[in-house]
Amino acid sequence: MHQNQSEEVSTLFNTVVAGGYCVGCGACASVRDSPINITLDKYGRLGASLDPSNGSKTSNASVLAVCPFSGVSDNEDRIGQELFSENCQYHHKIGYYLANYAGFVSEKDFRQHGSSGGMGTWIINELFNQDLIDAVIHVHGQKPSATDPMLFRFQISDSVDKIRAGAKSRYYPIEMSEVLDLVRKRPGRYAIVGVPCFIKAVRLLAKHDPIIGESIRFCIGLVCGHLKTTRFADMFAWQCGVKPGHLLAINFRKKIPNQDANRYGIEVVSNQDNQEIKTTKSNHDFYGYLWGHGFFKYQACDYCDDVIAETADIVVGDAWLPQYVKDSDGTNVVVVRNPLIQTLIESGIASGRLNLDSINADEVAKSQDAGLRHRRDGLAYRLHLQDKAGFWRPKKRVKAQFDHLNKKQKKIYELRISMASQSHIAFDEALKLGNFDCFKNSMNPIVEKYNNLYKPPLLKRFISRLKKILNLYF
Repeated sequence: MHQNQSEEVSTLFNTVVAGGYCVGCGACASVRDSPINITLDKYGRLGASLDPSNGSKTSNASVLAVCPFSGVSDNEDRIGQELFSENCQYHHKIGYYLANYAGFVSEKDFRQHGSSGGMGTWIINELFNQDLIDAVIHVHGQKPSATDPMLFRFQISDSVDKIRAGAKSRYYPIEMSEVLDLVRKRPGRYAIVGVPCFIKAVRLLAKHDPIIGESIRFCIGLVCGHLKTTRFADMFAWQCGVKPGHLLAINFRKKIPNQDANRYGIEVVSNQDNQEIKTTKSNHDFYGYLWGHGFFKYQACDYCDDVIAETADIVVGDAWLPQYVKDSDGTNVVVVRNPLIQTLIESGIASGRLNLDSINADEVAKSQDAGLRHRRDGLAYRLHLQDKAGFWRPKKRVKAQFDHLNKKQKKIYELRISMASQSHIAFDEALKLGNFDCFKNSMNPIVEKYNNLYKPPLLKRFISRLKKILNLYF
């Protein structure tokens, strides 16, 4: 069935946007002559909105076909099959793969300046140095202003120094339409770095826009837990005495020597008395740091089944495996799907610039076990809940199901939904009252219910304590 542009835009807003499935990636705003803009709402979420000044614009490109959550666009399996099936094997949890690794960059200071093992920045640096690309599209920090309050934006890096400046993970909302418009004006050979849904959107857009299709030569994916709103950064800053609106910069992943890799610092930068002040605390010292609680999560992330960026040429993430997690310097897990990139990596290993172990697909999946469980078992239950309530939701590769979980597991997933949705509302109320404790007081009842589900039963705890006491005397 074919719809004209105005009908497609209407369908997009009545389903994806109205249902809360928009991630604000900017794909729909990127189609030529789109009447859509990406704007920031009061909860710090980027999302699609209609631009009144563009209301009369029409386009031959399909906004539904480029939206990663429309249910009309190709899914990850279809895209992956077209791109990678000739050279790769398929794994039901990580998608297509040519080779898998765990390790780090031993060359220069890539590892020290990265969130983990430095592989993400190394690979785009290598593509640039080997004259395989002219520039990289990735996220950079920026100083906020009265006209642009955002701390991070997609930018184009066309030098080694600029590429290196774009290292590190940024748990912050960003969008692509502005930078992709620049690509159209400056056709060339680009690599783009992004989370799974953004990379999927780029692949979809490339099919409908010849300039984008020709210009984006490589897609570098990032393993993703979920997207965060601007309030995630504000939450950390407020706990450091920096009120929302006064944050200048934030480093979400500052390495702490001699600590496990999952114990990292969060550095907040503010301006006090015309002086730049940096405050760093361990992530474990902050209220709301746990990713499992899902504070400030986009609802769409609960309806995504791609953790390992299955449409990317290469994906990098944290190697959350027992043999690597103790290394405070950080270790990457890497899935390669592009033969050219595999050649670059193997050359890096042979020359001693990369310190990587070959691992199998099951080990990759194990390194992201919690995220995959939430996006597969949990997603099946969430889809069932939406269907039961009669709500529209995107078509997913995971099928709606409810009898695969026990009562406790269902409650865990229900409370995760509640924590995510309540966090947006509670923080907005705390902002109005100017009191961070209001946010904590609103969230604590849900958080405590959730945490209690992970505690062992009372009898089991009593026996455990009794054993400890007896061990002291016998």
